[in-house]
Amino acid sequence: MKTTERQASKRLFKKLSALRATLSNEERKILDELIVNEVAAHKMTSRAAGKSVGKATNKASEVAAHKMTGKAVGKATNKATEVAAHKMTNMAVGKAVGKATNKASEVAAHKMTGKAVGKAVGKATNKATNKTTFRIAFDPNSEEYKIQD
Repeated sequence: MKTTERQASKRLFKKLSALRATLSNEERKILDELIVNEVAAHKMTSRAAGKSVGKATNKASEVAAHKMTGKAVGKATNKATEVAAHKMTNMAVGKAVGKATNKASEVAAHKMTGKAVGKAVGKATNKATNKTTFRIAFDPNSEEYKIQD
């Protein structure tokens, strides 16, 4: 939590504690429930965390779908061979096939691995779970509201 937000929270808790002291027992109970329920409503749920993970997984799947397949490598090699064949020299054919094969290998090297997918999912999960949440509780000894760390 930012310093200014923490300072504002302390001022608010002090005012709420003073207000609470003037209330009847029934009113105090309602105030305590309102505050605790409001804070709980802003917590990151497992559903929201799962949604973040799902988005990362979908993006990783899309990237994996664009990887160069063996069929595509073969087509690229065939096209390079056909173009080189128009020059009618073996050296030109070998050079074109080599270039096409190298490019296909480079594209294949960029495919999304299981490790990379796991890393993307892990990052999404960490972002979802590292969201700052705090709980407010009433301390009966000091009769003040406080943030539980």
